[in-house]
Amino acid sequence: MMSRKPVILMLFLLAAGLFAARGQELRSVAKGKLQAICADADGHQWAVTDAGEILRSADGSSWTVLDFNAEYAGYYPRMDFRAVAAGGGAVMVAGLDADGRLAVYTSSRGTVWSARSLEYSEDGERGVLDVTPSSLSYDPLRDSFFLCGSSGTLFEMPGCSHCNRLTHYPTDTLYARIQAGFSSLLLGSGGYRIVETL
Repeated sequence: MMSRKPVILMLFLLAAGLFAARGQELRSVAKGKLQAICADADGHQWAVTDAGEILRSADGSSWTVLDFNAEYAGYYPRMDFRAVAAGGGAVMVAGLDADGRLAVYTSSRGTVWSARSLEYSEDGERGVLDVTPSSLSYDPLRDSFFLCGSSGTLFEMPGCSHCNRLTHYPTDTLYARIQAGFSSLLLGSGGYRIVETL
C-alpha cells in the first residue's frame, strides 16, 4: 500500500500539470490572470481570473467565459476571484471585492450566481468571515465546501448556510485542504502540516 505522502505529492503534481496545460489554452479566451482551476464529478472544468471572469468547459479545450463584473454590475461588487471548487451539484467561487473584502458566490449550473452567507457563530458570538482566500475545495463525505485563507482560517460551508463553521489553525495562511480518505491534509505557511480526522 502506498503511503499518504507520495499520494499527496502525486495529487499536487497532477494538479500543477493540469493548471499549466489549461493556463496556456485559457490565456487566449480570458482577459484576466488565471487564479484557480478545478473539475467537477461530471468532468466539467471551471476556472476563475483576477478580472472577475468565471470560465467553464465540458471538454477542456472549448471554454465559455462569464464576465461576472459586467453581468452583475450594480448587483454585486466588482470581483477579483482567487478560488473555485465544484461538487455536490454546485460550483463555488471566492475572491476579494474592490474594497478588499471577501465574497463567495455559488451556482448550480454556472449561469445564475448567488452570494453565499459568510456568517458563523463562535463561542456564542456571531461574526462574518473576512479573510483573503487561498483555496476552495469540496468534500463529498461531509457534503461541504471548505475555504482556506489568511489567519490560519478553515471555513466549512455545508448546504445549510446557517451552519457555517470557522476553525483557526496555528499558521499565518492555510493554503489548501486535501481530502485523503476519512482524513484531510491541511497545508499551511511555514511548512506547517496537519492531518485533520473527519
